Amino acid sequence: MTMTYWSRFARGVLAVAVTVGLAAAAAAPASAQGMMDRILKEKKIKIGYIPSPPGTIKDPASGKVTGFYVEGVEMMMKMAGVEIEFVETTWGNFVAGLQSGQFDFSMAGTFATIQRAAAVEFTRPIHYLGYSAIVKKGDDRFKALADFNKEGLKIAVVQGGAALEYVKENFPKATPVILATGNLTAPFMEVSAGRADIGIEDAWQARRYAAQQPGVTDLFQNSPYNTLAIAWAVKRGNQDMLNFLNTSIDFMLNTGRWEKIAEKYGATGRFQDKPNLVVFGPALVQ
Repeated sequence: MTMTYWSRFARGVLAVAVTVGLAAAAAAPASAQGMMDRILKEKKIKIGYIPSPPGTIKDPASGKVTGFYVEGVEMMMKMAGVEIEFVETTWGNFVAGLQSGQFDFSMAGTFATIQRAAAVEFTRPIHYLGYSAIVKKGDDRFKALADFNKEGLKIAVVQGGAALEYVKENFPKATPVILATGNLTAPFMEVSAGRADIGIEDAWQARRYAAQQPGVTDLFQNSPYNTLAIAWAVKRGNQDMLNFLNTSIDFMLNTGRWEKIAEKYGATGRFQDKPNLVVFGPALVQ
């Protein structure tokens, strides 16, 4: 066979490859890699949220959403020239909402765990937070976490929350009471109502609930356990959105803007001197 034949053959293969590639590109949906291009072009973004004070607070009467996450993200998007549409979701559904495109990223303050990282990609930590537990005042059965792992105990947790993962792993003898709600104080309400022995959620929620309900005790108010990074989430592979959010989070933290915003919501402090509050920026738990 002559060189001319091979040249023609190569040109034919290349032409077919280019045609197939163009056809595939035309048929493929918009890539996650182009999401920020689309958002910046349309100047609109959909942000998933879950009512969870102090980061996100929904007024039940007006539906207005406030909180230090809300004010922080509004500042970010204003600088980018983008208008926000907030979309409410739940702890059990926010991953599906990301994957189906109901919103462009999740602003829910999410404990970054290995199980969740298998389903979504997390931004860099916004802050750190530990857990606590609520029991009825006068219930002296619990001196340490190990006392939770007993037959017959009912431990209330929110469905889809990281607390459920922790209970299954560390207290297998107890019975989890799984609540399909976005209300993070719901596990504590189960204790108040006598339907659960223990309610577990983040330490900020526990402190807030115990201050309002004199009939309960915040067991770990001075020493929250299982301290983890709190982050936002994007759909897996959505690298350009992740890059944008990480840069924005760094800017808000490094300039002190976010901590200043959070002060009016009572979400400031360091674990070493105020152990049940939020740690901002690069500070480590000591």
